[in-house]
Amino acid sequence: MPLLSPEHPSASAQSRDYAIALAAVLAALLLRYLLNPLLGQQGPYLILSLAVVVAALYGGFGPALFATVLSTSIGTYFFIGSGTGLQDFLQPQNISRTVLFLVIGLSIGVIGGRLRTSRHALAESVRQLRASNRAKDHAMATLGHEIRNPLSALHSAQELLRRAPDDAKRVVWASELIGRQVLQMTRMANDLVDLSGVMRGEFQLDLRPVDLRAVLAQALEQSEPLIAKKGHRLRTDLGTAPVEVLGDATRLVQVFANLLNNAAKYTDPGGEVALDLRLTAARKVAVTVRDNGIGMQPGAIDELFEPFVQAPGAASNAEGGLGLGLAIVKKIVERHGGEVSAASAGLGQGSTVTVLLPLAASSG
Repeated sequence: MPLLSPEHPSASAQSRDYAIALAAVLAALLLRYLLNPLLGQQGPYLILSLAVVVAALYGGFGPALFATVLSTSIGTYFFIGSGTGLQDFLQPQNISRTVLFLVIGLSIGVIGGRLRTSRHALAESVRQLRASNRAKDHAMATLGHEIRNPLSALHSAQELLRRAPDDAKRVVWASELIGRQVLQMTRMANDLVDLSGVMRGEFQLDLRPVDLRAVLAQALEQSEPLIAKKGHRLRTDLGTAPVEVLGDATRLVQVFANLLNNAAKYTDPGGEVALDLRLTAARKVAVTVRDNGIGMQPGAIDELFEPFVQAPGAASNAEGGLGLGLAIVKKIVERHGGEVSAASAGLGQGSTVTVLLPLAASSG
């Protein structure tokens, strides 16, 4: 659900702001009425201007304008015309007072509106800075955890080689372990470098018409070893006709291989992974990756495509990583003019990720 910006407050917030403006005008009116024996027609709008200030500070321009118009009407009727008609109001000095109050009220409204917007913008900046700081702390903790595991395994292999350098079986076992752990660390390093370039927009796309079905076939080739290793059933529905999009084939393979790998990682052995391609309205194509794995809580979906955010249970998953893959996927898809979304019925209910891409002009 999109958040409302300070410039577009909710209906309840608007009602509250106008209620505050009305209450401020009524309070100022009561105070002015109590002081009327002393002031008479002197400064009929002076105290009412305080209501405009309060309305501007709490509600911005709209409530301030409302308070100005209401105060002008009430002040004119009770403290200038005194209920006897327009004769007193039409005197030049009273007209000038009213016009001056209107100008001052509008000025207070404009200034108050800008102050309110600036205050909300400052609060949003503080919120984002705090979120960034939490993300940094989480990233450092995640990075330390993920690097510690392969380093521990490498240390064990090194100790084994030191103690039994002539045991051929142990040497082979240690060599294979070292190879797997170095590959895992290489993947993490590549993800960090890739994310850095993607976030700064420093990666180039070689855009040309490509058959999305061929892209998906290559992604399946990269993911099938992991799918087979975990004993998943793979179901595909890619159609028979070519589907052309304007894109970078290498980057698109990276996108869909990542999504397929995630589906395989976070599905218990013997699960199901499905890959579907279908055409939609407005000359777009949707590619959907489904699984019947661990799923997600609805509240976690909004943050799923943020860097260093991992799926539930990722920390205990042997195939886990730094939680960068989906952040990279989102940036690549957006650079292709598309969008990516995720859905899940809840924990243990599987997940669905959909990539929507525009068709190439030459397609269909």
